[in-house]
Amino acid sequence: MKHYLFILLTLIPLLASAKPATELAGRYVLQGARETGSTLVLKDKGRFEATFAYGNLDGRVQGHWQRNKDTVTLTAEGHSDVAELFKSVPLAIGKHCLIRDMGDHKACYLRQPQLPYKAWHLGFFTPEHMDIWLETADVTDARGITVTQAMSGTVSSTGEVSGWPTKIGMGSGKYMSQLELPQSIFVRWQSLSEPQTYRATLEIPESARNLMLQQEEVDCVMGGRQSAYRDAVVIGLAPGGIVKLWVSGSCFKGSEVLRVQAEIEPKGPDQGQSDGQYALPLEPAAKAYIDQHGIPYGSW
Repeated sequence: MKHYLFILLTLIPLLASAKPATELAGRYVLQGARETGSTLVLKDKGRFEATFAYGNLDGRVQGHWQRNKDTVTLTAEGHSDVAELFKSVPLAIGKHCLIRDMGDHKACYLRQPQLPYKAWHLGFFTPEHMDIWLETADVTDARGITVTQAMSGTVSSTGEVSGWPTKIGMGSGKYMSQLELPQSIFVRWQSLSEPQTYRATLEIPESARNLMLQQEEVDCVMGGRQSAYRDAVVIGLAPGGIVKLWVSGSCFKGSEVLRVQAEIEPKGPDQGQSDGQYALPLEPAAKAYIDQHGIPYGSW
């Protein structure tokens, strides 16, 4: 499933020209350039390194960068064709981007997050036998940048039918390597055990993001006592449209942040594109359990 990073370049305001050039230092990854991959690292003392790949062109350059009011100019050396690409087009300074004119459109060198760990993890789980199909998880980070369908598909189970586990763990998911800590997460999923389709928007409080930045001494199963971060956002999805969110980590039990009652998606599964058909049949073991015991609504 493709991920779509929406950055409205024409709406990104330019930074004040008085902002020191050293504040531009960081790692950037090119977004919005078709079939093109590129990274750019601006260093504090006016040096830079970059890679660029398009078709048969693939090379690495380095050199000097300089700020000129609202643009960054690069003087590159190394792969001659790639060096010419970086020298020929100045980069406009945007709020979160260095904007490159690609001729028929504009692309963005998106500044990468500056977190105390490589990336934060987004994970999901559901109670045992309460199977779901995650249609989408759309994540908006603290900068206002949104990745749609950051996750979709099946998720892991907690191993417990009623209630939530005391140790949350990480859930099944992936690392959000290009995003700052989350501001909000929109989820839409099919609850296969009912069946029903739900949607909810989870607004992440600043206190949760602050907690994810706090390093603590904690006892870990692997490695004993050590310093660690809560570098994971874990979301539990249960029948009846119950959503819970924790911040957690491999060494933490998990800290509950919020509980939300989702609303029923009026269009049904797949936004009405599947004629009411759900993505998957209920697993035989899940069906047998529910036929015998029912769904323990109210336990989540």
